[in-house]
Amino acid sequence: MEAGALERPAARTPSAAVHARAAARTSAVPVLLVTVLGAALRLVAFDRVRVNPYYDAAVRSMGQSWHNFFYGAFDPAGQVSIDKTPADLWLQVASTKLLGFTPITLRLPEVIAGMLAIPLLYDLVRRLFGHRAGVLAAAALAVLPISVVTARSDTMDSLMTLLMLGAAWLIVRAALTHRTWPLLSAGALMGLAFNVKLFEALIAVPALLVLAVLVADDPWRRRVTGLAGAAVVFAGVSLSWLIAVSLLPTAHRPYPIGSTNGSVWNVVFVFNGIDRVRTPPSAAQALLDPPGITRLFTTTGVLHGRLIGSMLIAALALGAAAVATLGWHRLRGNAQEPQTGDELRRRRAGTAFLAVWLILGFGLFSAMGRLHPRYLEAFTPAVAGTIGVSLAWLTMRARRDPVARWLLVVAVVATAVLAPAVAVPGWPTAGVIALIAAAVAVLVAAGLPRVRASGAVVLLAAATVAVLAVPTATSVHLARAGASSSGRPGYAPPARVAALSRYLKAHQGSARYETASTSVAKAGPLIVHDGRPVLMLTSLYDRPLLTPAQLAGKVATGEVNTIMLGRGTCTGRAAATCAPVVRWARNHGTDVSRAAGQRPGTLYHLTTKAVR
Repeated sequence: MEAGALERPAARTPSAAVHARAAARTSAVPVLLVTVLGAALRLVAFDRVRVNPYYDAAVRSMGQSWHNFFYGAFDPAGQVSIDKTPADLWLQVASTKLLGFTPITLRLPEVIAGMLAIPLLYDLVRRLFGHRAGVLAAAALAVLPISVVTARSDTMDSLMTLLMLGAAWLIVRAALTHRTWPLLSAGALMGLAFNVKLFEALIAVPALLVLAVLVADDPWRRRVTGLAGAAVVFAGVSLSWLIAVSLLPTAHRPYPIGSTNGSVWNVVFVFNGIDRVRTPPSAAQALLDPPGITRLFTTTGVLHGRLIGSMLIAALALGAAAVATLGWHRLRGNAQEPQTGDELRRRRAGTAFLAVWLILGFGLFSAMGRLHPRYLEAFTPAVAGTIGVSLAWLTMRARRDPVARWLLVVAVVATAVLAPAVAVPGWPTAGVIALIAAAVAVLVAAGLPRVRASGAVVLLAAATVAVLAVPTATSVHLARAGASSSGRPGYAPPARVAALSRYLKAHQGSARYETASTSVAKAGPLIVHDGRPVLMLTSLYDRPLLTPAQLAGKVATGEVNTIMLGRGTCTGRAAATCAPVVRWARNHGTDVSRAAGQRPGTLYHLTTKAVR
C-alpha cells in the first residue's frame, strides 16, 4: 500500500502537466483568432493607403547619413529637421534600409505596433480581470476603426499606444513579482512614448499612476520609492535626445521646423506643447469640428462618430451598467464581491485605471481646440478595455443577478440602436445584424434563469455581436478604401512630381541643390521621389532661414538655379507679409513652370539680375 501511495502522485503528474498545457492552448486559440482578425483589418489593401510626403521625406533624408539620422533631418542636406523628436522615424529608416524605400516599408513599423497592441492588451486585462475580459478587450481593440486606420497610416500614434500598454503591463508585473525593475522599465517605456508623440503620450500618465498605487500591496514607503524612481527614469529617457542635441555644437544642428529660435526645446515645449493648448482653432476648423460634449459622436465634418463614436457609446453604456450594478448592490448591502485578496485588489486597480484613462481622454478630446483624429489613439485602449471588462463581468453575473442582466440588456440595445446612426455612412447590413443580436440578447436574458448555464454563453455571444458588428463593418470599409489618419501635407500628383524631377535633373548642371523651395511641405514630394538636396528658404509661418544676400550668393556661385513657389506667393495681399528672401527670389526669377509640367507660377529659374 505504501509503495502504491508513493507511486500515484508521480503517475498523475505528467497527466496534470498535459492537461495544463492543453488548457493553455485552448485559452490561446481565441486570442490568436482575435489577433489574426486585427492583423487582417490592418493589412488588407495596405498598398492603397495614401502617403504622407512630409514624414516620408524625412525618412528618405535620414537614411542618407548618420548626421541626418540622429537629428531627424527633413532634407538630405540636413538644413532643417522635423517638428518632433525622431524616435519613431528611426524605426521607419531601419525598415526602409532593410527592405527598400517603398510606401509599404515606410508604414511597416506602425502596422506591426498596431497588431502587437492587441495581444498585449489581452494579457494586461487578463492579469487584472481574467481571460474572458482580456479576449473581449482585445477583440474590441482589433476592430476599433480609429485604431485600424491609424495603424495603417504613416504616423507615430500606434507605436505610442503600444508603449503605453507596455508600461501598464510592466506596472502590473511589478505588483505581481514585488520587484522594482518592472516599474522602472515602465518609466522608461513612457519616456520612449514621450519621444514618439510628445505630450499626447502624457494623457495616460494619471491612469498609470492610479494603477501603480492601487495594484501593489507593498508598504507605502516602498511604493513611493518605486514611483519616484520610475519618475526619474521617465524624465531621463524623455529628455535624453533633447539633452544630447543641446550638448552638440550648434553649427551641426539642423533648424527644427516649427521652432521660433532654432532650439529643439522650443519646438518640443512651445510649438508642440503650449501652442497646441493656447492656439484656438480657425473659424473654418471650428465650423467643421466644433469642440463640445457631442464632438466624438458627430456624423458631419471630421466624422469622429464612425472612427470612435460607435464604440465610445458601447464603452460608456456598458461601463455605466457595470457601475450601476455595483452601486445598486452596495446600497442594498448585498454585494457579492469578495472583500479581500489579491484578485479584488487587482480588479479595483484595473477598474480605476480604465475609468481615469477613459474619462480623461473623452473629456480632453471633446474640449480640445484642434483635434486630429489620430490623437484619439491616446485613449483607445481604455475604450476597448472598458468594453471587454464590462461585457465579461455583466454576463458572468447575469444568470444569478437580475440587475446585472437587465442593465446589460439596456446597454446592449442602446448600443445597437445608436451605433449605426453614429457610424456614417451607414451600413444597413451591420446595423440589422446588431439589432438582431440585441433582440437575441433580450430573449435569452428573459429566460436565462430557467435554462442551462450555456445560456450565459449565448447571451455573451449575442451581446458581443451587437456591440462590435457596426465598428467591424466600419473598419472593413475604411481599410478597403485605403483610409489614412496622417494627412497629406504638400501632396502633389505622382505624374507632376515625376515631370518636375525630369526637368530639374536636366537643368541642375553642377548645382549643389536640386532646387530651392519656399515651403518644407512643397519640397516633401520631390525629396521622397529623388532624395536629393533641396534648399529651404523658410520654415513654418514664413520664418526666414536665409537672408536675401545669402540666397543671392548661392545663386551667384551656382549652388542653386531654380526655386519652387506656391501659387500666388508674394502677390496680392500676401505681398505684405512675404519673407524678404522669398520676395527676392520672386523678383529674380523667370517662370519656367510650363516647361517643367507644373502649374503656372510655381517654378522659376533664378538669376542675380532682377526680372522686370
